[in-house]
Amino acid sequence: MTGNSPPSGKPVGSVTKIVTTMVLLLFIGGGVYLTQRGLKSVEESFAATSWPTTEGVIVRSAVHTTETPIKKNGREVPNKKTKSYAPSIEYRFSVKGQALTGTRVTIDDESIGTKASAQAIVDKYPVHKGVKVSYQPDQPMISVLEPGSWAGSYRWFLPGGAFLLIPLLLLRGIWGSPSEPPLAEVTADENHLARPRLLNGVLMVEEIARWEPGQTVHIRRARVGFLKSIIAAILMGLVLGMFLGLLPAAYFLSGRGIIFIAKFYLAVSAALTLASAIGLILYGRRREYLFDWALGSVHWEIGWSGQEAPLESIEKLTMHLPAADSPRNPVVDSHSITATIQGKSYTLLETNGQGLSWQQTRERLKLSISQLAKALQIPWSEQQARSVNPR
Repeated sequence: MTGNSPPSGKPVGSVTKIVTTMVLLLFIGGGVYLTQRGLKSVEESFAATSWPTTEGVIVRSAVHTTETPIKKNGREVPNKKTKSYAPSIEYRFSVKGQALTGTRVTIDDESIGTKASAQAIVDKYPVHKGVKVSYQPDQPMISVLEPGSWAGSYRWFLPGGAFLLIPLLLLRGIWGSPSEPPLAEVTADENHLARPRLLNGVLMVEEIARWEPGQTVHIRRARVGFLKSIIAAILMGLVLGMFLGLLPAAYFLSGRGIIFIAKFYLAVSAALTLASAIGLILYGRRREYLFDWALGSVHWEIGWSGQEAPLESIEKLTMHLPAADSPRNPVVDSHSITATIQGKSYTLLETNGQGLSWQQTRERLKLSISQLAKALQIPWSEQQARSVNPR
């Protein structure tokens, strides 16, 4: 369902809402902790730029490989292990005559990553190379080679951001106030703001500016908000990215390390978010249809594009319904009426059956489509989604 389609049907129980909220709050708490840890890492990195420095020398530089057996059903899978790579750097320096050894390149080293990223750091600091070491004044054993670098902090920000964003969006959907009023309320109040979308007892997505088949029919659908489309696209990208990016990478590319898997997941999620945003923005464009029997024409606009054709070019009308025995899901349910004009199908009216049963929605849409088809003197048909319980 698109546009301003509201939730309807049986509401989510209070107990379910509370339990779900408690679980989501745990994720949010984890996201807050991870984000704070990342901010602390950034703060410490910048603080290190004011530390005193001394001369040092690299005494060990190699790529360290860690192999972890893969387990399935509690047992190790033979000849299958995940590998993670980390630069193993060690340098020696002295402070006030005290010989010290350091191993950190930055405040928050990348402990795991790809072999290429680890090798790049090793190549940067070969054995016997002289380096400048920054050390903490009151605890000189705490030292770094690159003060001010907080590149490793992203490993806190990435999961922290996901743990915050996704639960907050879900909580907004659970507790957000309904965007639609009850059908009975709209029907009873002739001055209700949603009244223009009421047609033959059904609350449509579109506004019915005029419904006089045989004279004038004017239908328009407002554009879906840009921010709403972007937020929905981000959520779709993150969720779909888990199935199309995170899980495949964890299974097929586990040998490249967790950092690579996280980057792969974010890259796939970003691509899916972009594709979803484009799709939602295009589908959510403003739509308007004007059937004028006096002029014998139909004019329609989708977004900024407008077209016009004779009424005779309308070939047929079709009523699309979800399966009658499918569980009611107001988020995705779509009852609609489409028109085939010059070989292309256009959605004229759409609803999720706000406050109505499947049969009630069907009968009232049937009245609307038959009125329009009779005035246009064209056939109409009904298409129902495949049953979820085939016999």
